[in-house]
Amino acid sequence: MKKFAVVLSVPLLLSACAYFQNPDSGEPVVDGNTQRPVGDVVACMTQQAAKHNATFETTPLPEGQMLDFGDSNVVKIRADNGATTYRFYAGKRHVDNLWIEGASKICAPQ
Repeated sequence: MKKFAVVLSVPLLLSACAYFQNPDSGEPVVDGNTQRPVGDVVACMTQQAAKHNATFETTPLPEGQMLDFGDSNVVKIRADNGATTYRFYAGKRHVDNLWIEGASKICAPQ
């Protein structure tokens, strides 16, 4: 009986591990440069967040800002060698935060 219980519990254990693993963690989903100044990109992201009723916290970075939208969804915007770098690190995705990835095309066009 114990062997049977172990055999049945293995798929549950594997699915639980897959649920908590984020394949995007550590690597930016969107990583690009734009000629827009950091302040303009941050202002644009603030406007986009307001359109979607999203809240976020800002943290200063050397030469830029980090916008934390919760659930490990982070956007880092910084000046780098004459261009502005826009990096979006995806966390837990749900309907309310899918707009963040697309905001790079509006706020930081390449």
